Amino acid sequence: MFSWNGQVVGITGATGFVGEHLARGLVRHGANVVALARPTSNVQRLRAAGVACKIASLDRPDELARALDGCAVVFHVAGAVGFDSAWDVYQNVNLQGTRHILDAARRAGVRRFIHTSSIVAVGALEQPTVLDETSPWNLGPMCVPYVSTKRWAEDAARAANGNGLEVVIVNPGCVVGPDDFAGSEFGTLCKRFWKGRIPIHFGGGNNFVDVRDVAEGMRLAAERGRAGERYLLVGENRTYAAFFTDLCRVARRSIPRLLLPSAIAHFFGYLGDRLPRKFGERPYISSAQTALFGRFFYFDASKAKRELGYTARPLAQSLADAHAFWMGAGRKRAIGV
Repeated sequence: MFSWNGQVVGITGATGFVGEHLARGLVRHGANVVALARPTSNVQRLRAAGVACKIASLDRPDELARALDGCAVVFHVAGAVGFDSAWDVYQNVNLQGTRHILDAARRAGVRRFIHTSSIVAVGALEQPTVLDETSPWNLGPMCVPYVSTKRWAEDAARAANGNGLEVVIVNPGCVVGPDDFAGSEFGTLCKRFWKGRIPIHFGGGNNFVDVRDVAEGMRLAAERGRAGERYLLVGENRTYAAFFTDLCRVARRSIPRLLLPSAIAHFFGYLGDRLPRKFGERPYISSAQTALFGRFFYFDASKAKRELGYTARPLAQSLADAHAFWMGAGRKRAIGV
């Protein structure tokens, strides 16, 4: 029986939405958690939760290797997430950063490496067909920096498996839920909709999953996942129209929104690229994002359920908890979106 008691565990991206939930969960299971953070990261909540924090940036391999000294398990959660066209940013963080942390883990003698990928590295279709871990990736021609670099990083992680380093890959869906202090991509979307700031949406659909279930699934992947394998940590498949209806139901009120044809999404993306916004603020819509509109990111978690014991709670519960956070006291402690 695997035990986390006394295990020294390294985590990149622990100040992010998924990473913080993962770190807190591992501490509760008795692990000695070490967060690898950038010098500018806010680590107050992590320290208060009993997480040790070390300065180690993804662009500094030697610094990473020193920070991982003594770690038996590493969770690589850090990454650049967004839908703009900054290829250099996504390549440096998602691809080169992954290569650096893999190299550092091997140099530090890490035994088990859990790489956090994404469902965008699996694929999507123009029909509402459910995909699994074996589906061929088909999003390369879209030329979306975030999407492509997440796939390339996953390929790098898979190639690094072996010679004493066991690599397991997890692919979370669109993550929602409470305690979203970092202002995640879909947490931001939910809050903006509840505030009445998203009056339009387009066709297609996506898979939505609770952050707490993803964090638990990552822990289970470290315990039970087979080296070299990928596991989809996903929840419910919903069209965007149904998802926005879910958001209205949680808010217990009608919120105006209009479903538009995906064919005209590029026009709105063009405008979104050029509209001014505050520093650090996520765009409401971008041309890179509209390249994916009209597609269905529908997935099945059967493999993770069967091999890891993974489960996902109902989406309605996740959205209710997210609404309580964003529209209650929690929003005052999260970044402005």
